[in-house]
Amino acid sequence: MKEGKGISESIGQEVFINLKTDFGFKKIFGNKTLLAAFLRTVLFKDIKKIEYLPAEQLGYAREDRKAVYDVYCTTSGGKRFIVEMQASSQPNFAERLLFYMAYPIISQAPKGKVTRTNSAGKQVKSGWDYSIEGVYMVGILNFTLFPEKLAKNTVVEHVRMMRKEANIVFTDKLEFVTIELPKFRKKEGELLTIQDKWLYSLKNMEKLPECPKEFDDEILRELYENAKINNLTGEEMKAYNKSIMEYDDVILAVDYARETVEKEGEKRGYRRGIIIGRIKVRARAKAKAEGRNEVRINLVLNAYKNGISIEQIIRITGLSEEQVSAILAMP
Repeated sequence: MKEGKGISESIGQEVFINLKTDFGFKKIFGNKTLLAAFLRTVLFKDIKKIEYLPAEQLGYAREDRKAVYDVYCTTSGGKRFIVEMQASSQPNFAERLLFYMAYPIISQAPKGKVTRTNSAGKQVKSGWDYSIEGVYMVGILNFTLFPEKLAKNTVVEHVRMMRKEANIVFTDKLEFVTIELPKFRKKEGELLTIQDKWLYSLKNMEKLPECPKEFDDEILRELYENAKINNLTGEEMKAYNKSIMEYDDVILAVDYARETVEKEGEKRGYRRGIIIGRIKVRARAKAKAEGRNEVRINLVLNAYKNGISIEQIIRITGLSEEQVSAILAMP
């Protein structure tokens, strides 16, 4: 099976569910024990007890969430976490992360006055002092977000607000953790840490015939036991099959559009570089203007046919909205 594809090609043969699907993600991270264990490997080792919060509170537009699966939770100490699986690249992804974190921050503002104990031991009401609990987002990405040479071997990256001149963290109450699964290339015999084993499982579980024998950690054994397809109920199996098809739709649409553009470029003598994510292709200006226009027309038509929005097509091609609309209106 080609790397990056869904698993519908081999349905019925796999032993474990695909954790990159909506069903697989929620099946595993809907388990508090497994979720807490995972968060300990990438953020805070002192995480013990967690409680789920309604993900609907995050306020994302439903139509923008087809390829985004998330969990929203809080720890007993008050820290708030958003954990999401992103199946394919999205435009303005850094800004989307900021948007996702806005509600967990704003929702901590109390309504009305806050009751405090003053130096004399009396209860008094005063204004809110903007003290908040930390908000942290973990993005598990099935694509490469940071393609720079400097980051080519960095799978897990921590992003914080920094004081630029002093190179000091501005606040520890806001942090993004990105996990780029395509960059994780370790094989089974090279997994030295619990984090390695988690990342290996997230990327490869649906391809494995059994839980790796060296995975003797109790939590990892629970992870694989929970992910066995044979343990799914009839209703769960229906939901899983539906989730596979949705996952394949997203991945195959991107792959098809990218492959079509590559073939068209080859016919006209282009050198085209496929940059990250969702068919972001930068044409090298060496072909004749007529040939370049023809390729762009084919790119727009193929991308739109495969469900890519007009806004995303504009970003991919560099064309204006009027130009894209004119191409789509062609007989």
